[in-house]
Amino acid sequence: MGQVKRAFADLDEGQVHYWISRTPAENSIPVVVLHPGPGTARIQVPLLERLSETRTVIAPDLMGMGDSAPPPHPENEPPEISYYADAVGRFLDTLGIQKFDLYGSSLGGRVAIDLAVSHPDRVRRLMLGQARILKGQNHADFANRHAPQVEPDQSGVYVQFLWSRLRDLYTYFPWFKRNAENMRKTDLPPAELMHIAFVEQVKMATTQHLAFAAYYRYPIEEKLKAIKAKSFVRGDDVLALIPDVVEWVPAMTRDPLTASPNEVAAYAAQMVAFLDS
Repeated sequence: MGQVKRAFADLDEGQVHYWISRTPAENSIPVVVLHPGPGTARIQVPLLERLSETRTVIAPDLMGMGDSAPPPHPENEPPEISYYADAVGRFLDTLGIQKFDLYGSSLGGRVAIDLAVSHPDRVRRLMLGQARILKGQNHADFANRHAPQVEPDQSGVYVQFLWSRLRDLYTYFPWFKRNAENMRKTDLPPAELMHIAFVEQVKMATTQHLAFAAYYRYPIEEKLKAIKAKSFVRGDDVLALIPDVVEWVPAMTRDPLTASPNEVAAYAAQMVAFLDS
């Protein structure tokens, strides 16, 4: 597997933290990987290592998540998904990258969609690990409960909330509906892997709610119809909306950090096969 290294790039509002692996195939188009949330690019590292066997891979922490600087957020003008997409585009500009393949899932999927729609000349292929459409009460429940604003306190109660939410993210879907009907049919990850994920949760505790508020305001159905790039998309309810799409039945159902090496390898192989098709 390829070696993935960490680096920083400068934007006007602060630094972007990212992971990168450069392969000997310098002329191949790079793959940009946008992480889901609550999470960061750190959770994608096992996938990045697999992809980097044949591609240059770049995975930034979205603004306000992981070690990237928070977005500007005046109370009367909160950031939208378009801001996060624009920041990714400006970040890639600093690396001298104009054309790229793009992967995103969940929150990263929304950002990837917006980047593909706003810059069709730059995104050659688009891959969406998840692009869920939420409506009605389901949308309201997620918007109000999935990623609430977290305020630090001197007694550390907020730390307990972050750990509990992380554990419940692996136990239930959605995590805030803790009943048998919503239980995932899987074990908790090993404690050492949960610790890695938890540290990432703490880093972005006070700013992650901004990205998720934007997520739930995003007009995803309208944007899906405007995608120009050939797309590889997990089924669900979005396939019929994308003009040029190949259905993706993913070989991995957990995040790359906690999935088995064989699952990660199979998932990466699906991505590479699509990119090479």
